[in-house]
Amino acid sequence: MADNPAGRVAVVTGAGQGIGRALSCGLARDGVAVIAADVNLRGAQATAEEIVFGGGRAWAIQVDVADSAQVTAAIASALEQFGRLDILINNAGIFPRSPVLEMDQREWDRVLAVNLTGTFLCSQAAARVMVMQGDGGRIVNLTSGAAFSPSANGCHYAASKGGIVAFTRALAVELAMHRVTVNAVAPGITDTAQPRVAYTEDDLGSIGGRVPLGRIAQPEDMVGIVRYLCGQDSGYVTGQTVHVNGGLYMA
Repeated sequence: MADNPAGRVAVVTGAGQGIGRALSCGLARDGVAVIAADVNLRGAQATAEEIVFGGGRAWAIQVDVADSAQVTAAIASALEQFGRLDILINNAGIFPRSPVLEMDQREWDRVLAVNLTGTFLCSQAAARVMVMQGDGGRIVNLTSGAAFSPSANGCHYAASKGGIVAFTRALAVELAMHRVTVNAVAPGITDTAQPRVAYTEDDLGSIGGRVPLGRIAQPEDMVGIVRYLCGQDSGYVTGQTVHVNGGLYMA
């Protein structure tokens, strides 16, 4: 890691909304320069503008994380704009709902491509830079409570997020010698656009009532743990999955 925390640079995928936007803004408050990457360029630009308006440094780029050429270009953009790369947040993900008996292979392949292969491609490209720089780094992968307590109509999503947990552990072993830590965060159901594809507002209220802390998560609830995992105090933490779900699932 760079000796000066305020000089660090992060790439955040899926930064255009929800958890990705919250994490981007949270890192920016720590003085981290943020490359806000999203398949939706307007969303990425809105996140970058919010950071800059608040006095931070940010740059928006469009990237499909399942496309290796676009991923390579995104990492190159971080180096071009800010001169280095210290942090990668693999947050981009999709969750179309389908019962397994009706799911076609194209949908399965796309979910695995974005959620799992995208995490691999971004991690590989970022880790190569971090290793070359020679002073460590931080990779944080967003998995999901669905990897541990899945629900119906999401076999592809659960498989992809479970794969991220295993990938996190394996990558942590490989990168430990380079002082690049790799950890995962598993949010519970969160107040974003994603769950509203399947749940009504009443449904979300009912789910929140079953959470020991009394509500579903807000995107900002993920910021504190990610800031810790990206910070100087977490240098001896690697290969871990941290659950942030208000106590609904306890590993």
